[in-house]
Amino acid sequence: MELIYRPKTGNFAGLEHHPYQNKDGLFVVSKDRFKKNYIYVNTIEEVYAYLKEGLKVRMRYGKNPASLIALESLNVC
Repeated sequence: MELIYRPKTGNFAGLEHHPYQNKDGLFVVSKDRFKKNYIYVNTIEEVYAYLKEGLKVRMRYGKNPASLIALESLNVC
């Protein structure tokens, strides 16, 4: 499974964003931007399960800062 986000506007419009992994290789899902609410998971399948519950995943392009993205904005392959 792969999750891809392509913004429609802004500096990164059309560029593929991929789920952010922290230094421990974990993906981050959250209901908001506050670190106290982060949930760290090991696999994309776990990320997808949380997305279906209404949480968002941190995604980024290259080395740029990550953003929280909801399931309805993602392409799931």
